Amino acid sequence: MRQELKKITNLTINELLNNEIILPSTYFNKFNYHAKELEINLDDEDFKKELNSVILEDLQTIENYMNIVLSSATALQENTKNATDAILNKDVDTLGDIYKKMLDLENEVKSLNNKLFLDDITNTFNKKWVYNKFLNTEALFQQNGICVLIDVVDYTYIQKEYGELLANNLLIFATKFINQKLNDENLDFKIVRYYENKFLVFILNSDKNKKEIINAVLNLEHLLSSTTLKSNSGLFIKAKYKFNISSYKTNQESKEIFERLLSKEQEE
Repeated sequence: MRQELKKITNLTINELLNNEIILPSTYFNKFNYHAKELEINLDDEDFKKELNSVILEDLQTIENYMNIVLSSATALQENTKNATDAILNKDVDTLGDIYKKMLDLENEVKSLNNKLFLDDITNTFNKKWVYNKFLNTEALFQQNGICVLIDVVDYTYIQKEYGELLANNLLIFATKFINQKLNDENLDFKIVRYYENKFLVFILNSDKNKKEIINAVLNLEHLLSSTTLKSNSGLFIKAKYKFNISSYKTNQESKEIFERLLSKEQEE
């Protein structure tokens, strides 16, 4: 049921993404529409329980985040005071202990940050990261680059025929493959799970020219499409993938690029 909820939410968000203002009534109308398209009964008790569970998880995440922020502020204030005293007293051992506490605090905050902005299955960035970290506050690109939309075409079919685990393993395999090959090309890139079976790869400013980068991406598409995945049960899967490519510029509207990629208007 959770996967169905994710599908409905993603379909709703993607459809309303370009609206400057999204009224609650508009959102819920679209949400209800896509639920019916997927033959989901919103009045079903199991669905309601799953929805409540997701809401509680989100609230718990926010509460955990706030608790860490508050404890971090308190710890930082205390460590700063202790460090000042240690410096005045030339207490090297205390300074070393404070430094270790600060590192532990930093790692704790990083860990929570990862939970907020990483996809829990593929360990790539999620859509929140795009709009909170990668783009500026007006959803404009902050530097020049190339964006690639990668569609794992067979994901839904494999999910229905062989189950969630194998479908997720396909996504994990694909993202690891992409990551390795782009690293081999010495490219500066970020991978984002933008939709359940669609990924955005942002290739940032590089010493390579645009043509070289596009050739590397096209070569990646060929290699990935030619690769066969073998499951633990001995099943061989040669999945289909679609790549769309578009360059973007500093201060360009992201929705313009995403629309172009999602509508498959690949740039020549």
